[in-house]
Amino acid sequence: MSKAAMKRYDAYKVSGVEWIGEVSEHWEIKRLKDITLVKRGASPRPIDDPIYFDEEGEFSWVRIADLSVSERYLLCTKEKLSALGASLSVKRYSGDFILSIAGTVGKPIITKIKCCIHDGFVWFPNLKVNPEFLYYCFSTGLPYQGLGKLGTQLNLNTETVGLISVPIPSDEEINNIICHLDTKTAHIDHIIETINTQIDKLKELRKTLINDVVTGKIKVA
Repeated sequence: MSKAAMKRYDAYKVSGVEWIGEVSEHWEIKRLKDITLVKRGASPRPIDDPIYFDEEGEFSWVRIADLSVSERYLLCTKEKLSALGASLSVKRYSGDFILSIAGTVGKPIITKIKCCIHDGFVWFPNLKVNPEFLYYCFSTGLPYQGLGKLGTQLNLNTETVGLISVPIPSDEEINNIICHLDTKTAHIDHIIETINTQIDKLKELRKTLINDVVTGKIKVA
């Protein structure tokens, strides 16, 4: 669907926020710290001490690498903490929204398991916005515009994350937005998967063609 064909709201206003631009007139713009606290994770030290880990532990241990191989939801991790390790970290639960602030900086994810996060993550107690909506906002990477100096690595902490502004529609609109994006992005992902499969087949065809020609299986002259 082209932009011109999409439905638009009756009136818009300037948000004053670079990544948002114009926004529907009745939507609010709020900083994260105005709708939730922003808290940082914690680690047992030294983190490589085996006393802090237990394969049968109740809480999974979240590393940046676990987010790197996950998409929207965190379903599993490679390690679990012992009761002692979990007591020295920050426990989170299914449905929580967390954000990485180290390594793969700024990656959002929604937990679907009991887990513990270290100080490379922030979390949001008493969040007043559907975490699925925030996931979509942060998945673009655009909310971080202007937070890092040109030519330097983006550095996030509880203060800078708290200052990030996000659009706040009504609860009904948020639910409609989530449903719409779930449908549309799934369709796009399917197209991407199909194209990637075709690309892989073409690469294999190219390799076979070259091999057949240089080994004399095909006569070209």
